Amino acid sequence: MKSKWTILNKKGDEAAIRTETGCPEVVARLLVNRDICEKEAVRRFLFPNLADLYDPVLRTDMDKACDLIVDAVSRRLRIRVVGDYDVDGVMSAFILRNGLQKLGADADVYLPHRVRDGYGINREIVSNAYEDGVGLIVTCDNGISAFEAVARARELGIVMVVTDHHEVGEEIVPADAVVDPKRKDCSYPFREICGAVVAAKLVEALGVRTGKPMRAADYLEYLCLATVCDVVPLIDENRTIVSLGFDALRNTDNLGLKALKRVKQVEAADINEYKIGFVLGPCINAAGRIDDAMVALSMLEARDEAEAERLALICHDLNEERKTMSSDAQEEAKRMIGEPDPSRKVLVVFLENCHESILGIVAGHIRETYSRPAIILTRSGDLLKGSARGVPGHSLFEALSSCRDLLEKFGGHALAAGLSLREENLAEFDKRLNDEWPLTVEQMLPVVRLDAVVPFEMMTEETVEWINRLAPFGTPNEKPLFAQRDLDVVSLGYMGRENTSLRLRLKTPGGTYVTASNFFAAAESIAKLERMFGEVEVRKALAGRSCNIKITVAYEAQINEFRDKREVQMIVRDIFEP
Repeated sequence: MKSKWTILNKKGDEAAIRTETGCPEVVARLLVNRDICEKEAVRRFLFPNLADLYDPVLRTDMDKACDLIVDAVSRRLRIRVVGDYDVDGVMSAFILRNGLQKLGADADVYLPHRVRDGYGINREIVSNAYEDGVGLIVTCDNGISAFEAVARARELGIVMVVTDHHEVGEEIVPADAVVDPKRKDCSYPFREICGAVVAAKLVEALGVRTGKPMRAADYLEYLCLATVCDVVPLIDENRTIVSLGFDALRNTDNLGLKALKRVKQVEAADINEYKIGFVLGPCINAAGRIDDAMVALSMLEARDEAEAERLALICHDLNEERKTMSSDAQEEAKRMIGEPDPSRKVLVVFLENCHESILGIVAGHIRETYSRPAIILTRSGDLLKGSARGVPGHSLFEALSSCRDLLEKFGGHALAAGLSLREENLAEFDKRLNDEWPLTVEQMLPVVRLDAVVPFEMMTEETVEWINRLAPFGTPNEKPLFAQRDLDVVSLGYMGRENTSLRLRLKTPGGTYVTASNFFAAAESIAKLERMFGEVEVRKALAGRSCNIKITVAYEAQINEFRDKREVQMIVRDIFEP
């Protein structure tokens, strides 16, 4: 698929950054492109430390929450923590119960079941807590819109403290205390933290109140996992948490996390945002998607290695099942879509037998594959239930709002939403979205965002090591991507068991020969080269013969270590097609 290339060119004093840090020219440009220009901002970005974490008492209602919890502990009331079924919800619940137990509280945890309970605390969960003799409920990673649950708690005389990080509506839920950095009246300096960080800050505030040695920093490995997996912006306090959390996760004493690392064969040196987001995190998420999130929580709370190993293996197996289900559903969706007409601006797909828990995963994959909004639906009782993923610049929530007369229920934000509707409304829903969505063919092209044009020769080992200091990468600090112009193709060769990757032997305008790799995109790259230069020239390159192919590439630079040899490796991410 053809893509649209853009080059970032933000303004800033690169010379001052180089003088202050001693970094290469390329790295100074990367920092400016990320709006990291001031001296203290550069220091915090490159060299974060625990002192960069904010004071928890800056949050609205934090004192009130502490008062209620300390009072409940002193009165020996039973406390129930109600979390969520994803990584953030599990980590939040673990942190809160751990902190409450350090205070001597009688505290247990309830994690809603994805299918049976749905998202977040509800009236039935509150009623069950009352029957169990609970006097105080503390939510984490949910509750900010739980008006019915709060009303039920009041009816039953249960004190309720809400801790959450999701957007707050026009009206604040009338719980006894509401701790959420997105409250308009909250003075906390950074509003984009995840639920686990909110929970850890509450534990720290309780430590300050009671004189117990409890700090948010004591939970860095859990906060790191939650922050990466909840895909919150990796800037400000989040960047500090993840940067320091890598070491905490490498050296964790938690038997469950140690077992999960063993099961997934993740060595300490391998810990980074990728291993967390795509290897460890999905196993924790899979428990809540396919089975019960309490499995993952039990793994974290395991008291002996055998039990930790058993539960880690269950999480691993559930994730393997989830991957198979997701892959099958994605392939079925792509078969149904075929080659989408440009006029089909929103891809609405009904998968009769898709498991509800993977709808969002499939929608995200289809959105990425076709560079347009995707809505994946499956049958849920008498209704169709769906998950939607949008594209930047066009609000998915607004589009669904324009179809509210066809929907039974919907909610979400600009880039992600959930919905349900009756099957008889599906065709009209699809038609209306595609008729009214203001997306042009140009806007449906994948966008390749480049940091700079940088010749291969400038990518020395030292420069790449400096670039790696910009990790952890993620929104909005994306992995740096560079362009190299006017490369002569010397030869092409397939790699991988099924020829899914491509090896490119290239010659730079300066006469340097470089071998680059194009992973898992061989078919697409070959098709693009054939469109640009013809099949004959491409066949010559594949045969290692002289050919007339000159290309411009978007690339990443990595350090490859193999058999005690270190060298810079160029990873081609795209080939420019005029």
